[in-house]
Amino acid sequence: MSKVNLSCAKKSFGIGAFFVLGAISLAFMGCGSTENASKSSKKAPDWINGTSSAYPKSAYLTGTGSAKDKKSAEIDAINELASVFGQKITSATNSSRRMEEAQKAGVVANAESSSISQDILREVNQNDIIAVDIPEFYESQSEGKWYALAVMSREKGTQIYSGMIEKNQKEVSSIIKQFQAEKEPNTLLNFSRLDFAEEVAKVNEAYLKRLTILNPLVAKQYESIYSPAQIHKMKADMAAKIPICVNVDEDSDGRIAKAFQEAMASFGFNTTLGSNERYVISCKNHFTESENSNGKTKFCEYAAECALIDTFSGETLVPMSITGREGSPTYQNAMIRAKQKISSKAKGDFAQSFQKYLGDFKAF
Repeated sequence: MSKVNLSCAKKSFGIGAFFVLGAISLAFMGCGSTENASKSSKKAPDWINGTSSAYPKSAYLTGTGSAKDKKSAEIDAINELASVFGQKITSATNSSRRMEEAQKAGVVANAESSSISQDILREVNQNDIIAVDIPEFYESQSEGKWYALAVMSREKGTQIYSGMIEKNQKEVSSIIKQFQAEKEPNTLLNFSRLDFAEEVAKVNEAYLKRLTILNPLVAKQYESIYSPAQIHKMKADMAAKIPICVNVDEDSDGRIAKAFQEAMASFGFNTTLGSNERYVISCKNHFTESENSNGKTKFCEYAAECALIDTFSGETLVPMSITGREGSPTYQNAMIRAKQKISSKAKGDFAQSFQKYLGDFKAF
């Protein structure tokens, strides 16, 4: 009886062990199959071919980029998203020094992002990454390239652009109120302030265009902000009320004086000759005759010391020196050439120097 039971027990154990070992083997086989399936069946995300189910158009703007490396794919995705807005906002590299200083001081809004790497920021327009995130990447080994998804939350973007527009509008309004409250508003100081206000308004105009794409209803609330065209007209009206006197010596035909007049007319200013005004462009010319060793070529060496001066304060606003030498068979012709050079510099370089004066003006 006991032998029979023992035999049965052995048989039972053998069958049980078989099932246990079999289960373990299957378990290991199953694990291997799952891992292999995960690697081989990894599907490309839906956003590679367009719309992302996780980031619907109703709530997000998206851009897809692809390249051989991850960084380039990220840049491509950002640029693709930014293309939705059309023309790019002027980059920081094109901003005036006063704008950069105002942004650093927090006077006007500045584009910032904490989610985009510094490597990427060096290669894309700073304004193109406002409210942009790169939440997903995908490496296609079969294609040998990376894909990146750039997204902008409409809600987040609306909040950021609205805040920037309001901040910039506040600064523009403050500048306008400041000079309007003065007894004598028509000065080059206030013209400089308005010039800065116009620059801020241009940035705001670009922000408003982006906000209109993100959230048209919210954008409508800011349609009454100062536009660059409005402020430009204010500048033109003010310039017409600021006469600038032009005094040039050694200028018998008035050629050099005319060049200065044309330079300032390009900014909308009226100029006078030989009159007493607060703002004066003074140009003192010096001409010296010389010749080459054989006496066949006559030279006219010239030096012109020019400046835009505020006679009320005594301050030199725009200094400029012009020097050189012109040669000709006769000294008279050499002098004509010298005056032509001075005139050319007066018209072109002086206008650039005046623009730099405006751009260097610290409006805060």
